[in-house]
Amino acid sequence: MASDLIALRDIISSSIDKIVDVCASTGKDFPSLDQPIHLSEFTPDGIRNHPDVSSSISLVVAAAFQLIATVQAPASTLTTSAFQFALPVSLGIAEAANVAEIIRPAGSKGMHVNDIAPKSGMDPKKLARILRFLATNHWFREVAPDVFATNLLSSLLDTGKELTENFAATKHQNSPGLAAIVGYGSDELMKSMLCMKEVLTEPETAFSEEVNETGFQKFFKTKLSHWAYYETPEGKFRRDRFAVAMSGLSKLQPPEAILSGFDWSSVPKGGLVVDVGGGTGHVSLEIVKAFPELNVVVEDAPGVIAKAKEYWEANLPSHVSQEKVDFIGLSFFDPQPSLPSPPDVFLLRYIVHDWSDKYIIKLFRRLRDAAGPSTKLVIVDSIIGYACDAPSTYSLDEGPKPPAPLLSNMGGANLIPYTIDLAILSCINSGERTIDGHNKVIEAGGWKLVEVRKNPISKTWLPTLVAVPA
Repeated sequence: MASDLIALRDIISSSIDKIVDVCASTGKDFPSLDQPIHLSEFTPDGIRNHPDVSSSISLVVAAAFQLIATVQAPASTLTTSAFQFALPVSLGIAEAANVAEIIRPAGSKGMHVNDIAPKSGMDPKKLARILRFLATNHWFREVAPDVFATNLLSSLLDTGKELTENFAATKHQNSPGLAAIVGYGSDELMKSMLCMKEVLTEPETAFSEEVNETGFQKFFKTKLSHWAYYETPEGKFRRDRFAVAMSGLSKLQPPEAILSGFDWSSVPKGGLVVDVGGGTGHVSLEIVKAFPELNVVVEDAPGVIAKAKEYWEANLPSHVSQEKVDFIGLSFFDPQPSLPSPPDVFLLRYIVHDWSDKYIIKLFRRLRDAAGPSTKLVIVDSIIGYACDAPSTYSLDEGPKPPAPLLSNMGGANLIPYTIDLAILSCINSGERTIDGHNKVIEAGGWKLVEVRKNPISKTWLPTLVAVPA
């Protein structure tokens, strides 16, 4: 309908006008696609992180995605969608070939593919085709025939490190983690997704909730779970890269976001926060830095807990010396151990989406068994919306409804949680949940959902679900 085209045009136009107005009022220019990324992108000072700009960007992207789907010939959309795998594959090749590091010294002038290829160990004719495809998708720039330079997006592939003889083995160590995201996504993740069709349709695995019956096992021909594979000698490089990739993703969800996601002042002084699956405890550490009267227990696998002790001793030794933090190695699904005091909060940050319903319900029941009458279950995780209007008992205060004809979940502006949902389905049989999906497993685990709140500081930070013993 022509009216939809007009509405989408107006959404894009008015939203861009708002972005330009903020740039003018703040004296900040909007970053150019042709220039490498600036560190301000990862700080509150970045123009994209201004609340009005962030909201306008979401509207522009959602409308642009829908406009393309509306105006482009449907057969063209089908073809590009069916062959969209070429983009992550090409990004993975560029990352593995260290193209971003190789061409960095050339700056905006770029480097000829004949000079890039010997340092990457690739055929220049083939590499040129990969880089030209990426430049066509706005990753890198082709500044002259077969001459390529870094741009805003491709600069994210640059670890900032100098090339060395054993660079492939050490590339991601102490790096920002963004290149590791591409390496992970184009390797074990894409290979797992490649086998999803068979796993989801074969009777033996179609209804499985087991972590070792996924596309990952089918591709790598193993019975080990994704996590167990990482602990093998063969999986060590991928494990280390995955850890760095997760640290890169943390730039989207900084640990300090936990402070505004829940009212920590409501926890009694001297209260106990149990950080379930807390890793190094970097998130609960942020809590007690702001509320030093609180006590913490960090729970995770025994191998992880050793690193947690080191992390706290390096970053908050006073809490360690005052014996206000304990470290417990255990399996998620074992009964809770004897705790220093009744827990006031069980905190699960980005843990629930790692487990299928069968297993997360088991974990919730273990926590419920150890809970006191006033214990709160605080879950920080994605809540994916339906692609249609769907009233629910619990809803986030998202502000105004997206203007018509945009999808209620903002479509292309909100793809990341839906992509992660399928990614983790492919390798660990888990997934993101709708609010109704969360409520279902919370109730089955013996808890009652009482609050759902959007993080008030940033729309991109994860929401919080609060439950109490049922």
